[in-house]
Amino acid sequence: MLLFLGLACSLGVTPWVPCESGRECRDAFGFGQTCGEAGYCVAVDRQARCDSTWPEDLLVRPEEYNGALIVGSLYDHTTDIPERQATRLAVKQADQSQGVDGHTVGLVQCSYEEDQVLDGLTSDEAAVEMANYLADDLGAFAIVGPATSGVTEAVYNGLPTDGPLLVSPSATSPALSYLDEPDRPEGGAGRLWRTAPPDSLQGEVLATLVETRLGNGNQHVALVYQTGPYGDGLAEVFVANWSAANRVADRYPFENDTQRSTAASSAAAPTYDAIIFISSDLPDVTAFLESIAVDEDAAEIPIFLADAARDAELLAQTKNTDAEALWPNVTGTAPAVPSGNQYDAFNSAYSGEYEGESADDSSYSAYAYDAAWLTMYGASWALANEPALNGQNAAEGLRHITDKAADSIEVGPVTWNQVQAAFAVGEDIDARGASGTLDYDPETEETTGPIEVWGIGYDDDDSPTFLVLTTVEP
Repeated sequence: MLLFLGLACSLGVTPWVPCESGRECRDAFGFGQTCGEAGYCVAVDRQARCDSTWPEDLLVRPEEYNGALIVGSLYDHTTDIPERQATRLAVKQADQSQGVDGHTVGLVQCSYEEDQVLDGLTSDEAAVEMANYLADDLGAFAIVGPATSGVTEAVYNGLPTDGPLLVSPSATSPALSYLDEPDRPEGGAGRLWRTAPPDSLQGEVLATLVETRLGNGNQHVALVYQTGPYGDGLAEVFVANWSAANRVADRYPFENDTQRSTAASSAAAPTYDAIIFISSDLPDVTAFLESIAVDEDAAEIPIFLADAARDAELLAQTKNTDAEALWPNVTGTAPAVPSGNQYDAFNSAYSGEYEGESADDSSYSAYAYDAAWLTMYGASWALANEPALNGQNAAEGLRHITDKAADSIEVGPVTWNQVQAAFAVGEDIDARGASGTLDYDPETEETTGPIEVWGIGYDDDDSPTFLVLTTVEP
């Protein structure tokens, strides 16, 4: 039997060997093999939703990458372009810096936007299917993403309890804070991490912003929000900080385009002093502004948006439309766009990799860069200090990156060998990312960060841009 297996592998043919998991087939025949639906080892099918890899021939010549450590990513490839590119940049930098402890690092980037022509799946369904493809068929020990809280919740719940580490750069719902707690081993780490802080502070800042803008007197606002972990969570934090004798928030939750349009019509009523609109989907924000813009009752009403709206695509999609007239009325909140030498180094590398594009186009590009690097930090720790590399052990590694007694280390290729050397002897580090400090609370495994209040204006070339009005520290 062993002779047959060896001959079959040398000929590039997978014999009919029964299996129960993709891991069994990879262990027997190498990367690129998985357990098929019939219960036999087969070559991995390429997925149309997974259209980008590093190295570029990773799935074309899988036999060349036996022993590679696989990271997956999950994004909406129509809207999360900066985050997707920042993730790829980080993995490419690490791989070109001798990988993780000498192992090649491979990246497979999959999408979850709805596509009726391709497969008709919802975003949640597509994300869960691709997450399991990455984990079981390709053996990914970690996944960067998803970008939104609702999809992140669906993916975490749709993976087995011994699945990969998830690190989202932008799933900020407070509802996710304890999602992984039931699956944690006693005293161990959870497998769901985030590089962006949860919305607890953003909701508080948003409520204070509306109060300040409206001034004294009765304050009656329309709160329109997308149902799900992100919208429900941020809305609850807003209301908790808004409630007072002279303040009223009428809620208009929506699940689909029809409900959103109905909510927009109701929110534009002259009885309201302001509108707060919350959605994790940029098309929702664009459509909402366009629908409000044609209502004369809403011409002067203050509009408050949340972090998902702070995206260059919003400006591109609403410029030269009726919605552009509303820009002076719009104020928003979001985790602060990073700054400083570390961010500048990241942005320079990003611009060089992507033909002059700027990471400033998204609030979350730096968070995505850091998220990708953290998966590799977790892998390095696990390879040096744990029995094996898997999602749980990589998560344990992330408990060793916030040691204030250690020297600060900037995340990126320049310090990569220093990080691996520290982990190799069991030492912790104090990581500082392109997105800012990565000070994870040992209990909640979450970080904090400043919140930016922003508006929309024009630069010296009369191009639309986001204006930073103030920054609130945690």
